[in-house]
Amino acid sequence: MKTNKLITIGACAVFAITGFTGLTLPTASAEEMKMEEKMVMPETVDGIMDAIHKAHGELADVVKSKKLEDVHHKAFAIRDLANTLPVKVAADKKARVEGSVKNIAKLAEDLDKTGDDKDQAATESNLKKLDGVLMILMKQVK
Repeated sequence: MKTNKLITIGACAVFAITGFTGLTLPTASAEEMKMEEKMVMPETVDGIMDAIHKAHGELADVVKSKKLEDVHHKAFAIRDLANTLPVKVAADKKARVEGSVKNIAKLAEDLDKTGDDKDQAATESNLKKLDGVLMILMKQVK
């Protein structure tokens, strides 16, 4: 009995010292890590808008080709780029841009869900909504 207690105490001490929990935490896939590494945030409003335009074209291509498993990467890239805009626009435009950025974030979530659900029609509908918000955003930042 004493031997079992000593082994248990010893094992607990080793685990405590080494930080071993026996659990593995989920990590990003190699593809997700590559995408994050490639995404460099532009410094200017024009640069951000150009990057959004490019990512939007890629998203449209993904939806058109029915590769819905890739929708979330493109939608979240647009969201992340848009999130950098409010601090870069003139003070008189900031509130409107922030509203559009919130709409983009919501649509990115919606696109992620419909893409994961393999719902082509709903994904196309959400893409059209995003098209409209991005047109508004383009006017707001000019």
